[in-house]
Amino acid sequence: MGRRIRFRGAKATPKTLEKGLLEKSKALAENPHIVMPKCSKDCRKCAIKKAISKMEAVSDRRDNEKKLAAATLRGDPIVKAYAATISLAMDGKIPYLATAKTPMGEVSYAMRGNADRDLLIGLQHYDHPQFRLMAFWKVADKYDLHIYSCEDNAICCPDGPEAPQEYIDDIVELLPYDLDDNFCCPHSEGEHLDIQWNSANITIHVCTSCAKEGNTVHTLASRIAAKNPTDDFSISIDRGLQCLSKCDVCPIKEKSQIDPNLLARYLRGEISDNVLLEQYRIDWAKGLQSAGNELYIINESCFGSDKEKFIEALRGTDSEKEALKKFISSGKRCIISRNDQIPNLLSDLWKDYAREILSGIASPETVSTVLSDRTDLAPSQMLAEAVRLESHIMINNKLPALATMGPVASFCDDVARTYKTEGKTAAMRTLEKSKGANHNMRSLTYALLAAVGEGQSKAWQFTREEMDFGTYLVPFAKKLLDAEGNEYANALNLLLEASGAMEKVNLQQ
Repeated sequence: MGRRIRFRGAKATPKTLEKGLLEKSKALAENPHIVMPKCSKDCRKCAIKKAISKMEAVSDRRDNEKKLAAATLRGDPIVKAYAATISLAMDGKIPYLATAKTPMGEVSYAMRGNADRDLLIGLQHYDHPQFRLMAFWKVADKYDLHIYSCEDNAICCPDGPEAPQEYIDDIVELLPYDLDDNFCCPHSEGEHLDIQWNSANITIHVCTSCAKEGNTVHTLASRIAAKNPTDDFSISIDRGLQCLSKCDVCPIKEKSQIDPNLLARYLRGEISDNVLLEQYRIDWAKGLQSAGNELYIINESCFGSDKEKFIEALRGTDSEKEALKKFISSGKRCIISRNDQIPNLLSDLWKDYAREILSGIASPETVSTVLSDRTDLAPSQMLAEAVRLESHIMINNKLPALATMGPVASFCDDVARTYKTEGKTAAMRTLEKSKGANHNMRSLTYALLAAVGEGQSKAWQFTREEMDFGTYLVPFAKKLLDAEGNEYANALNLLLEASGAMEKVNLQQ
């Protein structure tokens, strides 16, 4: 509702604009009532009626050039602006116009005498609902009036806000929402913004998904001249939560108040409907979390302190669920998730709780490694990497340390350890890198492929002789992939012996 206006220098008047201003000047000269607000009450002392009387006197003397010129220089400011405006018609031409940038856009007007610029703009554009108000900003402020500018006229209410039906009908049409007869958007459930227009006795209901970048209160009050054009509106936000648990004491049963500073910014038109809702949601969550309550919420579903229901309602991998379950079991938490996707929740929690979450599924060494070396990954990927590294460590701990190995033993050991620690796909990649340069190595490769269940799919890459020998080696390869402890070294030696490799492995001393 800011009123700061910037003015530019004079410029030559386009003929169409000149014609329009001269026609309005003539109409005002004949009838000053067309610009002035209608009174909603018969006030004994009315500044507007007093001004109209003076304007009528000026109108009666409009053919007297000297008296009209004198009226533009002294007296009631709005009467001076009126005299200056109707003098345009008397002159019959407007050589130059000034321009001003206003909150409603740029506007051109004719300057006359020492009349106030806002008043000149308002009177010369009395057919524009918003520019018209510029003539009444000061009188509304001085006499504590509420002046409503409708499409065709203005209406003055002297005893506080009292929105006329005509104004209500006009202004609601400017809102960017598809509202029903009860002024509600199509979505009745979930979080919503409620704007109660007190004197109009209506409440505008807009949900989060419908909320746009516009400011509803700013729009509704955009054609009101008053000390505080927004004093007729009450704002509230309901999170629209669905209760899915029974709690002895509910910390969110009542609507939370909007932060006064946030509300003030909204009423000044600095932020939009959707930004208000978003920032309120952030403040609301911080308020609940700082209160120390154990609470679990997913979007618009509240599970109270029921951890199990909360975890069941989330979607993610088994390791993600396990990590989150251990995290919330370690103490009383207040967790508010924007949706049911665990990766998104992890992103929200990561800044403050990354180490604590990872510690539930990995050793301190693994946690430190992931947090220092894998910062390029998203939180859910870092968690998966911690699970992978921890699995790698656990499996390798079950395998013996072997002394220096030959090329065939090293190849078989590499495939077997990769399969055990990272799975079939990783083992396949290792096998694809080197199929061997001789008959025995290629037969070993086929045997290991068959042992992980991919022999048939890769058969076209091998000769009949290589597949026949490889098929003989499959039982030895499977035993290696299943072996642990010292049996692993024995299984590797058996495979090497069966393949004809002149190598043998020994345990490190």
